[in-house]
Amino acid sequence: MVELDALLSVIENPARRRILEALVREPHYPLQLSKELGMTQQAVIKHLKVLEAQGLVKRYREESDLGGPMRNKYYPAVNFTIVVDVGPNIFNAKLVKREHVALTAEGGVDAKEPDNRIGELRARMADIDRKLLYLQKKREELIEEKERTMDEVAHLMAEQPDYRLRKAMYEFINRTDLDPKLILQELSVKDEVISRYLRQWLEE
Repeated sequence: MVELDALLSVIENPARRRILEALVREPHYPLQLSKELGMTQQAVIKHLKVLEAQGLVKRYREESDLGGPMRNKYYPAVNFTIVVDVGPNIFNAKLVKREHVALTAEGGVDAKEPDNRIGELRARMADIDRKLLYLQKKREELIEEKERTMDEVAHLMAEQPDYRLRKAMYEFINRTDLDPKLILQELSVKDEVISRYLRQWLEE
């Protein structure tokens, strides 16, 4: 199972990102990647082993088109999105995993008119990109609203001299994913004063 910390440690390497970029286009074998990326085949294989160990790529055996020995061909094995938001009053790092499903082209490919089909696919991609850009702008607006809300939280916290209570207040407001019934346990709160404040906030 791919987790955020392990994933970040793997893809922070530019060479591995370039390998993944090539593999999402189509499966490759190490010699192909070596020639395309200007890397030694030994270096490519080393990076592929790291990617495979973390579950990011898989391989299958294929006969060589030149009549040589069987060779390993690699392809991406997971679908995911990394979301990182950092600001004066906000920090969020999340790994969003998407179900890996077999994809098939809609309606197939018309071999008689490939040029027309390519134009249609480019137009469809442009429409998808416009929609994604719209969603990105809407998300940025919500992030800005969240930062303004957390700025107000910061001002409330500044009025509280107890560090532990400030932390509890921050987590209580910011971690809306916590079940109110379990919030004391999740925050590992043992101090009776802080527990009383949290119960009071839960009742409001």
